[in-house]
Amino acid sequence: MPVQIDNLGILPLAGICSYEEASRQGYDIETNVNLLKRYNYVKTQLHLILAAHLAKTPEWEVKCAFSLHLWLEAEHSAALRKRIAEMREPPLHLDKVPDKRLKLVFDELIRSENTVELLIGIYNVIKPEMIRALKQHISITNPLADFATLRMLKQMLVEEEEMAVWGQHASRALQQDQELIELAQRWNNHITFYLTAAGGVANDLIVPDSQDSQDLPTPRSDGTVYLMDATPQRDARFIDRFNQAAKIDDYYQDEQLSPEERTYALLFKRVREMDVPEWMAPILYKTKGKSWDYYLDMSRQLWDEARHAMMGEVALNKLGVPFYKYPISINASTLLNENFTPIQSHLILWGIEQDLMKKDTGKRWEWLIAKSSNNALAGMYQDYDWADEVLHAQIGRKWLAPEFSGLEEMLSLSKTLIASWHSLGPTLAGRSKQVNWWSALIADLA
Repeated sequence: MPVQIDNLGILPLAGICSYEEASRQGYDIETNVNLLKRYNYVKTQLHLILAAHLAKTPEWEVKCAFSLHLWLEAEHSAALRKRIAEMREPPLHLDKVPDKRLKLVFDELIRSENTVELLIGIYNVIKPEMIRALKQHISITNPLADFATLRMLKQMLVEEEEMAVWGQHASRALQQDQELIELAQRWNNHITFYLTAAGGVANDLIVPDSQDSQDLPTPRSDGTVYLMDATPQRDARFIDRFNQAAKIDDYYQDEQLSPEERTYALLFKRVREMDVPEWMAPILYKTKGKSWDYYLDMSRQLWDEARHAMMGEVALNKLGVPFYKYPISINASTLLNENFTPIQSHLILWGIEQDLMKKDTGKRWEWLIAKSSNNALAGMYQDYDWADEVLHAQIGRKWLAPEFSGLEEMLSLSKTLIASWHSLGPTLAGRSKQVNWWSALIADLA
């Protein structure tokens, strides 16, 4: 029988809940862990799907969001893995399939054939069901005994809802005719059917009488591993995508040019960085068997690179120029994705980062150039870009070093690979008339 407690007028139990709420039975450890394992599986599969589709997704805004959401899925999975390990559960086998029925859902979802299907499957079907499962977990688990889980899930829920809002808005925006509306509805029904048959995210959904769980819609998956298409794509707004006539990397270094023009080159260089997520996503998808920390670190770097491209987008917008008005080449990511293995592509990326660490010609110098201009926003962006690249150089060394005999071998091989990569440039040059557009951009900015 509860008694009247004198708490001196202060909220008891550190303010996290009432005595009554702390007295509810909630989940036992086994039930809790089993649910967290299912959430983790959903997170790892969404991470995989975003990595598989990022490069070939043509819409810039979707690439940006996929880059962010891929990192958030990695962060959420890392938090879930940590919490599971704290609950008398060895952190082993967390990448095993917890429910074969759930696997079928993601085998179908990864085979989405266009951006509308991807958005519908992820944000109109999976995300709302994940949100429902998290809210239910939060409402049932004991808020005192299981505070660590509760805190984690509350933080996760905020980001889940933000992702869902963005994705549902994007899916509506792209359903521009009746054919696309009908396609979206068919795919929504398809993924929903599989998800319901799996019991939902929390394994508590009841299959309707009208839905025979043994009679799933005809699957797209044939049971084999999904082979990603890593060819970078851009939407129709982006013109002359193989044009490299404007020598951006020369212009920002040219001390004969004004600080303003050199800074414009840096800003366009930032926009061009979308090619890095396009070549990092295949590295993430194709690299198997690493610890989750690898995928977490690489996902953070991928998101940073997309964020740099968005910084350039914002800066050009502030200057009155649509970021897609002039050619943003996809040559770098196309050549890397078509000709190099994941570890080779990563080594090339790391080799580039080593040059960026040089005091007199690297990121510090870029920051000083921007600071010397009248563009305060560019100076701030370059400041953060510099900090990010220091982190990225550390990430590259952390994960590449165990694969080689030492730093000397890494540096030597990276130089060889970068030279090979550059030598392939002419193979794409013929896809553009290579008209130099830089003076037109400068005139626009004047």
